[in-house]
Amino acid sequence: MTIKGHMKRFLAIIVCSTLAAACVVVSTSTGSHMVDAKDVAGTTVSSPMKAHLLDGSVVVFEQGASIEATRVAGTGKAFDASRRAMKLVDGVPLDSVLGFEVYERRVNPLRTLVYAPVTLVASAVGTAIIAIVLFGSCPTIYADSAGVQTLQAESFSSSIAPLLAKRDVDRMNVTPDSTGVIRLAVRNEALETHHLDHIELVEVRHGANELALPSPRGGALAVSDLAVASVRDRAGRDVSRIVAKSDEIAFSTDSSFLDHAIEGGPTDDQLTITIPRRQGVDSVALVMKARSSLLTTSVLYEHLMGRQGALAVDFMGEELSKITTLAKLASWYGGNFGMRVEVQDGSSWRPVIRLMDFGPTAWRTMGLAIPSANSPDDSIRIRLTFAADAFRIDQLAVAQQLRRVEQRLIPIARAVDSDGKSRPDIVAMLAKADDRDVETHPGEQFRIEFDADTVSGTNRTFFFAAQGYYVEWLRPSWMKDAATAEAFSKSKTSIRDLLRSWRGGRDSLETLFFTRRVPIA
Repeated sequence: MTIKGHMKRFLAIIVCSTLAAACVVVSTSTGSHMVDAKDVAGTTVSSPMKAHLLDGSVVVFEQGASIEATRVAGTGKAFDASRRAMKLVDGVPLDSVLGFEVYERRVNPLRTLVYAPVTLVASAVGTAIIAIVLFGSCPTIYADSAGVQTLQAESFSSSIAPLLAKRDVDRMNVTPDSTGVIRLAVRNEALETHHLDHIELVEVRHGANELALPSPRGGALAVSDLAVASVRDRAGRDVSRIVAKSDEIAFSTDSSFLDHAIEGGPTDDQLTITIPRRQGVDSVALVMKARSSLLTTSVLYEHLMGRQGALAVDFMGEELSKITTLAKLASWYGGNFGMRVEVQDGSSWRPVIRLMDFGPTAWRTMGLAIPSANSPDDSIRIRLTFAADAFRIDQLAVAQQLRRVEQRLIPIARAVDSDGKSRPDIVAMLAKADDRDVETHPGEQFRIEFDADTVSGTNRTFFFAAQGYYVEWLRPSWMKDAATAEAFSKSKTSIRDLLRSWRGGRDSLETLFFTRRVPIA
């Protein structure tokens, strides 16, 4: 690995330990995405960007542009939907733009390794869905289950810029077919560009009575002897039955507690997990199945991006490539979001780990080793602390037995694109983490196969491991008057105000979320 590669990895570890973004975009407007001319003044951005148009064409502004009331002005190269014909233009009407995408100057702005440009989201979706609500998500991973594609994982939900690319591991519910092959589909169901650097499967072999889980500290745990614990939230509710089993009937913060937080009460919710200590057991494992709510979506995009207006283009294109900007953002985000895991040790609480990498689309199941600690009585108490209403938690259980287990890494054997064409180049580019990546755009997918072999008499669980990052397409509706747009400032971003804004639109957002994805062509 080069010095540059070591630096990128170091930054990813440091920043991603405190910064995560729910990999979803929500536009809460129910009207047209077009921007009223009287609300927008010119803002000049210097970042190279692409304007994706509603007719499937794209205009590349290599030196940036001025985003004006009704127009994006600047020297651009316009490519038709086939990407074969090009002409120079001096701008495009703002109401013809689906989204703005920033890119690195060193990258070929028209590079695509998976999809045919004519199947771009604009031609597949049209303007009907755009006029209602637009959602996006990180790369979503599907497997075939009796002819039905089932969601298995959501990758690198915290990697919103190249410097934040890191490895992400998710437990799946898949088994090889009769020939030992596992087949998966990698989808882009968002108005985003996904950059996938490395993909592989992880196989874990374990006993029949053991559950294999990825550990947020790395590696895998095999746990057994699971016990349902007593669980209470900060509002005093006994939520043990809600989180007792994996059934997608999930815990969420009590509405009255959220209202109290907005009015001046504590802004953090807590779950306290209590289980009797067994003789001879000094360490246990917390089994958790959870995902983010759409709170972080609302915060990061409606407030962070939307508040900056057109300045968000340079924020995405330039500021997120600076260590100082990432440090400020990580400090603010890490101080308000994520999940703190602690264990009671005497009269105090000892920190165990801080969890950040949850997306809102797919459930994430993991095992957390909890070290030995002394509680006031003969119990083990674990406490989860998080911003009010930031999580949906489906299951919490405590395993009395745990052990670390070996992992077998399985590389991609074959890949095909959206047209069913064999793609050995995709296999080669995803074989290891390097400076080459596979780039996908909205509405597209590619399929991959893994030779997992046929093994009898052995229990196996598979994890999906991926590394990469994504680039959000900035919506025209986010472009504001330059006089009212303001750069991100953590001193002006109150968690109470964010919760108040979230409370107002929560129900409608969560109702629509899973029904407003970009369809796969």
